[in-house]
Amino acid sequence: MKIILYTPEGEKTCEKLELPEYLKREDCAVWVDLTAREDEGANVLAEVFKFHPLAIEDTRNQRQRPKIEEYNGYMFIILNTVKTDEKETVFHEVNAFVGRNYVVTVHSTGESIITEMEARLSRNLNSALMSAGYLLYTLLDLIVDDYFPMLDNLSDRIETMEENVLSRPRRQLLDEMFHMRRMLSELWRVVGHQRDMFGLLLHRQEVYAKNDALQYYMRDVYDHLIRISDTVNTFRDLLTGMVELYMSAVSNRLNIIVTRLTLLTLVIGSMTVISGIYGMNFQNPETFFPPLNADWGVLGVLVMMASAVAAALVINRLIKWE
Repeated sequence: MKIILYTPEGEKTCEKLELPEYLKREDCAVWVDLTAREDEGANVLAEVFKFHPLAIEDTRNQRQRPKIEEYNGYMFIILNTVKTDEKETVFHEVNAFVGRNYVVTVHSTGESIITEMEARLSRNLNSALMSAGYLLYTLLDLIVDDYFPMLDNLSDRIETMEENVLSRPRRQLLDEMFHMRRMLSELWRVVGHQRDMFGLLLHRQEVYAKNDALQYYMRDVYDHLIRISDTVNTFRDLLTGMVELYMSAVSNRLNIIVTRLTLLTLVIGSMTVISGIYGMNFQNPETFFPPLNADWGVLGVLVMMASAVAAALVINRLIKWE
């Protein structure tokens, strides 16, 4: 557990026993950072802040959708950060209690957003906006901006798929597209809830908005969320079109293969007919042309076969021109 105070004199940390005294002050912003499974932190939430038991229980369940709940004198917010690799998109939950002059964050261990938040606040100690609302804005801005590198990565992967879907359509590519569609559906579920939650938050300013200028910062974060949700929707539409294009490419490829096999069948069939006729054991072989017992008979049959193959190729070209 870490307790950081932001006062006109600067930044400093304090102990758990000093926390109730600083929560009564109007000239400072208090940030308390806790780990989800930390028993001491749960005691602070219940005994010092008097948070609702259901909200405290939600902080221990780290697999929930984004939401906002308003209690008497404070708000409880559930947010989701995102990390992605080549195979999966992983969401981590960050909970925040926002009151008159404090923000309490609860998260799993190793959350890089919290480290970045602490560093940014340390760089902006002299900001006239420093308050619980500014602490909340910093947390929201970092979480939302963390989505853009992931979207850039997805954009590059989709662009590569677009290049391969016509040139090299294969089953592995189709599996990858379906996998990415599932990722985008999960991403949309989280982003959509966070966008709706943030829209509701903009209309609940009495808890955190001491400075009207914070509204512009909050609107900027909301604008980023709208851009992210629109981008996710665009990616989903692109993938849907790519799946249809893949099916068309596979069908076209199948038609080409069938055409080639048909031509091969025609060539082999014509040669088989000719060789089959001249392979029969007739009583009077001299009645055939070329005669079966002639010295140039084999050569004549081969010429006939070659002529049949050439005729089949010409027919195939004519069909393609049409």
